[in-house]
Amino acid sequence: MFKQVPVYSSLYPTARRAFLHQAIVGTSLVGASSPGRADWKSKVSAVTDSSLILLWQDGGPSPFETFDPKPEAPAEYRGELGAIATKIPGIVFSEQLPLLAAMADKFSVIRSLHQDSSAHVAGTHTFITGHDRTGVVSGPPQYPDLGVIIHRIRYGRKHDLPDYVALGGQYTEGLHRGGSAYLGSAFQPFSIPSDPSIKAFAVPNLDGQLPVASERFANRNQILQKLDRLNHQYDRSGQMGAAVMFRQRAMDLLTTGAATRAFDLNQEKKSIRERYGMHSAGQQALLARRLVEAGVSVVTVRFSPDGRGDDDRNGIGWDDHPVHGNIFRIMRRRGPLFDQSVSALIEDLEQRGLNRKVLVVLAGEFGRTPRVSYHHGTPGRDHWGPAGCALVFGGSMQMGQIIGTTSSRGEYPSQRALRPQDLLATIYRFMGVDIRREFHNFSGRPIPILPFGEPVKELTG
Repeated sequence: MFKQVPVYSSLYPTARRAFLHQAIVGTSLVGASSPGRADWKSKVSAVTDSSLILLWQDGGPSPFETFDPKPEAPAEYRGELGAIATKIPGIVFSEQLPLLAAMADKFSVIRSLHQDSSAHVAGTHTFITGHDRTGVVSGPPQYPDLGVIIHRIRYGRKHDLPDYVALGGQYTEGLHRGGSAYLGSAFQPFSIPSDPSIKAFAVPNLDGQLPVASERFANRNQILQKLDRLNHQYDRSGQMGAAVMFRQRAMDLLTTGAATRAFDLNQEKKSIRERYGMHSAGQQALLARRLVEAGVSVVTVRFSPDGRGDDDRNGIGWDDHPVHGNIFRIMRRRGPLFDQSVSALIEDLEQRGLNRKVLVVLAGEFGRTPRVSYHHGTPGRDHWGPAGCALVFGGSMQMGQIIGTTSSRGEYPSQRALRPQDLLATIYRFMGVDIRREFHNFSGRPIPILPFGEPVKELTG
């Protein structure tokens, strides 16, 4: 069970003040951009029970060591790892993914994703926002990421849990290099940076304990409600009314117990936890399943299974340059953890009948260079925007497919070239988001959710 947090005599103890700040400000209207305030009173555009789990392979995974090996290519391209047959005739995966290979008919893989940038910041921004960026890019994102967009579209849903939860954000809140941009901090995720595989894992303050005695807590809430009614007549922007709603959501998080139950992995059978793997990636995947099962709309996971040669010190665990360590040695350690956790999530969602309601997407910003590079004799692969992979499961979509192909050396798409915008359009369609909808940026200019892109017809039918 969750560790109890002591109650202090101050109005709100420091830990609870930080929690409430995130629950009310991080997912509320404080700090929202002015151009968007006219939208706060709008109704929910898509009231559905669909959910998205995004397993984000921060840094850019190598197709050669995962879903698009090239066993017939010269050694300097194919690398050291072998390839194994999958459930789909004629299709092979890396030898490090036997569990996923055995269930390849249950999900689909896009092998022909490409984009113009091979830089982390620009490539990530393009992939998670749908707005292309190239060149040397720094600073906060210019456009909101897909988790923020979905959160904003579903604003106003009656629910006891946050609509957007981010797992594994030790270095940032939400998707690395993502953000809310002109939609404001209102729609940032509820972030859980701690590792759910450790014994002491707990979400601070979700322990059933109120910050003060229940009677005093209720009295203070009543005073706030009176102040809200008094200020309502001056609330021309609608900002105050929405802030009230999100404060109530924070109260619900503290008092209803729904969040406490959803985050409590101890409620799972030991056999289930072990099937996912008692490591960070496995327990993150299991927690993601628990959250969407409880009704959370979007769960993003900074999905970096253990194994980086430099112990993932820079927080982008799939960035397998040779300077970071031997990519083949790393994949021999990382592969089994990755294979176990992703296959368990697919299997579990299907067995629970959640494969129609939940869409799982596994992807990173780009692929890795086809030719192996070396640093002092250590092999690795560098950034490569022209070709990358993504795995898609669930969402009532067509499974058991390999969509697109790359050249014999994995350099470029040779058939059915697709862009990140096409995958985003597919996600948005499933989540009930009209990609033609516009929001105003800081200058008051209307910006479409997605400037271009079409749902992948092989998936959507």
